[in-house]
This record gives sequence, structure tokens and C-alpha cells, in this order.
Amino acid sequence: MTLHQYLLAIKDNKAINLKRFLSLLPAKYQHNWRNIFKTCLKTSQQVKHRLMIIDQQSFNAMLAEAKPSQNRIEAALLGNSHQHNASMSYLLVFPAVTLNAKSKKTLICPKIMVSDGSVLTQEFTSQKTLVIIENQENFFRYQEFLPKLTDIGGAIDIAFGQGNSISNSLNSIYFNQYQKILCCFDYDLGGLTMFASLKKLTQAQLTFLAPPAMSLNSQAFINKHFKKTPDTAVHWQKAIALAIKLDLNDLAHAFNISKKFMEQEVFLSNLSSCLQEEKR
Repeated sequence: MTLHQYLLAIKDNKAINLKRFLSLLPAKYQHNWRNIFKTCLKTSQQVKHRLMIIDQQSFNAMLAEAKPSQNRIEAALLGNSHQHNASMSYLLVFPAVTLNAKSKKTLICPKIMVSDGSVLTQEFTSQKTLVIIENQENFFRYQEFLPKLTDIGGAIDIAFGQGNSISNSLNSIYFNQYQKILCCFDYDLGGLTMFASLKKLTQAQLTFLAPPAMSLNSQAFINKHFKKTPDTAVHWQKAIALAIKLDLNDLAHAFNISKKFMEQEVFLSNLSSCLQEEKR
């Protein structure tokens, strides 16, 4: 329970956990709470007490201060704006991209999409397929990266995942423009969790782009590319379970064999020749 919930319970003459309630009080009330409340009854449960309000004015002030903020601005006035997400979301997008392995390396500025959850603003026409790339290096070097993972033809849009920002619910209106969304995320618990979150945000057909099954069942491939040590054994176990739940059984196998994860930037190495040969 939050402090606000405890105060509402006291107002309704309900028994509360006094020790827990006192631990939640702001510092300015820690030493004078007995001037605001009177302990009037201890219930049969040793930790439960009923409190009587004896200083209604101070109680009202405490209740007002403890009321949960409704948005980022209200939270900022209480000194904790990060309790709420911003009311707007944005994504960087390379629109209408055609993959070309022979393309020269040029620095292109992406477009921007802005959404408040109900209104969408973008200065480009969306294609039928969106590719989301989690990591910044891969995003800006998509002409090198994507041909190593997919042979998709035709024009596509490419969005920068920006870590967990991509799973902001405000982006749903943007995602629903697409027929297909291909997700290029790290092969770890975080990447799988983002993919699972996206599945709840859109009606588009989602695909998690993983290395070919032959690679994920190759001991040589696993030894060479699965190098990222999980933060904890629990994270590793959760990643295996989530991969199986998402029907990514070959990836779960690679996790299980290696006890490690694989980072997306690996595809910017000489991994391409290996993958393309296996695709054939």
C-alpha cells in the first residue's frame, strides 16, 4: 500500500499496519505524528492498529501531499517527474529505404515521427513493412547490417528502437500503419522482452529476426558469437523460457548451450559470409 492508500484507510476507520505506515511518512511528520493521530485500538492481529484523527487540518494537508500525481507536470511539482512517461513519443525513421549491398557509405539524416497516442505526425508516407533496429550503430549502418540478416525486397521503413523507448504505448498508432514489422533486437532477455511488449501494441504481423536455425544449432557459430554474459543466472533462465514461449526454440537452444547472449553489433563483423552461405 502507498501512503495515500494508508491515509484513506485511516479516514475510513480501517485497521492498518502501523509500523509500515510510519515508515512511509515524510520526515516532517515522523516525530509529530502523535499530534495528528491517536492510537485508539489494537486489533487481534499484532501489527494492525486503528488510528483516530485528532488534527484534521494537518491530516488534510498530509492527504493532499500524498495524493498520487496524474501526469509528468504534477509529478515535477512534487520533485519526481520520472514517475510518469512524457505525454509525447518520437521515433527516428529512415523512410522508403531500398537495401543495396553496393550502396556507398553516406551519412543520411533520418525523419521523425511524433505521437501523443491519438494524433500521429510524420513527414513521410509509410511503406507496408517496418524494420525496427534496436542499437544505434546498426541503425545508422543499416545498409551494411540488414542484408546480413534478411533478403527483404522492395521499399521499407527503418526505425530506431532506442532501447525500451520503442515499446512506449504511444507508438501503437504508428505501428498499426504497417502490415509487417521485423524486429532486429539483441539476442538476450531485454530484446525478447521488448518483442513480447510490441506484440501487445500492434495488430501488424511481427517477426523476430534471428540467425538461421542452422547457425543457432552450430556449436562453432555459438562459441564464436554468443559472448555476452547474462547479468544473473535468473536472467539467463528467463530468456530461455521467454524464447520458448515466443516459439524461438533454436534461439533458446543457443542460450542453453552457450549460457550466454549475443549482441546485435556482431552482424557488422565478417559474420555475413557465414550466414549467407547457410541461407543458400
